[in-house]
Amino acid sequence: MAQVWKFFSHEDDYSDMSEEGACARLGRALSIKTVDGPTRDTTDWSTFDELEAHLRASFPLTFGRAAVEHVDHSLMLTISGEDPSLLPALFIAHMDVVPVVEGTEDDWEHDAFSGHVDDTYVWGRGALDMTDQLMGELEATEYALAHGWRFRRTLMLCFGQDEEMAQSGARAMGRLLEERGLRFEYLVDEGDYNIVDTGIYGAPGRFGMRVNLCEKGYADVRLTVRSAGGHSSNPFGGTSLATLSEAIARISRREWPVELIDINRRMLECLAPTITAEPLASLVRGGRAAIDANADAIAREFASRRELYPFVTTTCAPTMIEGGSQQANVMPQDMSATINFRLLPGVTTADVLRAVSEDVAGLPVEVELLNDAANDPSATSRSDGYGFRKLVDVASRYFVDPQTDEPLALIPAIVSGATDASMYERVCDTCMRFSAFVADADEVARGVHGTDERITRRAYLQGIRFFIRLIQETML
Repeated sequence: MAQVWKFFSHEDDYSDMSEEGACARLGRALSIKTVDGPTRDTTDWSTFDELEAHLRASFPLTFGRAAVEHVDHSLMLTISGEDPSLLPALFIAHMDVVPVVEGTEDDWEHDAFSGHVDDTYVWGRGALDMTDQLMGELEATEYALAHGWRFRRTLMLCFGQDEEMAQSGARAMGRLLEERGLRFEYLVDEGDYNIVDTGIYGAPGRFGMRVNLCEKGYADVRLTVRSAGGHSSNPFGGTSLATLSEAIARISRREWPVELIDINRRMLECLAPTITAEPLASLVRGGRAAIDANADAIAREFASRRELYPFVTTTCAPTMIEGGSQQANVMPQDMSATINFRLLPGVTTADVLRAVSEDVAGLPVEVELLNDAANDPSATSRSDGYGFRKLVDVASRYFVDPQTDEPLALIPAIVSGATDASMYERVCDTCMRFSAFVADADEVARGVHGTDERITRRAYLQGIRFFIRLIQETML
């Protein structure tokens, strides 16, 4: 059984909140199969209409008070505040979930779309990623309105339709807000779903929560080698498989620069007082000045560690191969491979395409950037403003180290995956990817995009408390 709640504090806040009602509403939402199809035309959009109907029935005060807009199949709600001099706040989430891997349906303890609720868990696809946060944001808003709280600051809620695929919904909403000339004080989106043992950063025995303030970029590059094939007894000039293998090997051998980017320096500055493990302890002693002076050495140390390596360099992973022969004595015809890149801030998709082309120079290989999935790294958000400070204040109330009773460290960080937050960076300079809906690391590893996704009732309620408090602290 999960023990993540040992980090919880002030679970008696908002004691009139209905646990049974909140969990039942989440369970119903999880039973609605808002799965993206392989393409837009194959997505069953009626399930998104069904989810919206459930949201309207569950949160009548919110939908009654808000101006509700549809941007394609995405939802945008605006609850106007009384003080137009205050920049609005933005809570975002995505309505879509990933499908269950074919052939694993029977591995689930409860059907992935049953929305099963028991005494400990709420089960279902999206329980962590991220129907829980979508519902939690609305639960908190409904609670505030039910208690007659008057919003001085405008609150907007934007729920995207396809974060797991193309992010077109968030992209369209972000563009619309920019066209309207809006700016936001802060934004909260999904973040890591677990509490981090900061021993990986050289601070053993301590724990923290990441606030991801930027994202690595993403690029899929396809390599194609053309061949007429033929009998394997005469492989004159080589085979398409051999050429493709050589191209992949060359690309994989490239050593991308290792760099301690600004967000990692901020992270170490936050953790420096608690870092005791060498060699990092000596390298960060003295705070930001020491970190800047020793940046190259720290970056090399990070690059030598499996769990930190992705945060200091652009990564390259050959992941897919197509074509090939079905018989040992038949040479393959056309073959292709896909290589996935995650780009460190400062590296662009154009840089990746240029590097790959250089690596395969002289080989008969076609190089193509798959644009549908390509994104440059996001901007890096502030950690010195009102929004970040308030998020830290509220999180510090609800998440503490049980050994010391001190708040968990809130760590500025970078995330390798893509979120909808990056689609709003032109209207907000404080985009915080943070999840107050947490689970043990093994639950996250198994459940997110996997089998038996679930959230404890206690964790779900704690996340709702976080958002209620954030509304109370920043919007009233």
